[in-house]
Amino acid sequence: MTAADFAPVIQGVATVLATIVTALAAIYVPRAIAAFELRTGISLTDQQRATVIGAAATAAGIIQTKIDQGLIKVADVNVNSPTVRAEAIAAVLRVPDSAAALKTTPDAMAAIIVGKVDTKPVPAVVVVPVAPPQPIGPSP
Repeated sequence: MTAADFAPVIQGVATVLATIVTALAAIYVPRAIAAFELRTGISLTDQQRATVIGAAATAAGIIQTKIDQGLIKVADVNVNSPTVRAEAIAAVLRVPDSAAALKTTPDAMAAIIVGKVDTKPVPAVVVVPVAPPQPIGPSP
C-alpha cells in the first residue's frame, strides 16, 4: 500500500480531530476566562476601554471648543484647571460602570483629557499687502 491509499482516511481523521478540538475549546476557554476573572478580580473588556476613551474624547472636544471660543486659554489646560476637573468628573459620571471597572478616577480622566486637547499654539496669520495691479500698455 502507498501513502496515497491512506490519504482519505488521514483527511477524515484530521477533520474529526479538528472538530473535537474546536468543541473542547468552545467549552473550556470561556470557563478558563471566567476562572481567571474570578481569581484575579480583573474583568476588563475592549468595550469598556473604548467607552472610557470615548468619554475622554468628548470632554477634550468640549474643552477644545471652549478654547476656540476664547472662553479659556491653552495655558489654562492642565490637570489642576477647574474647567478640566469639571469635564473629567462629568466624563467619569457619563460612563460610571466602565470607569469603575477600569478604576478610572477623575484625576486619571483629567490627565487623559489634557493629553487629548490640542495645546499647540495656532500659528499667526500674516497678511502680506499686495500692490495694486499696474496697467499694461502705454500710459495716457
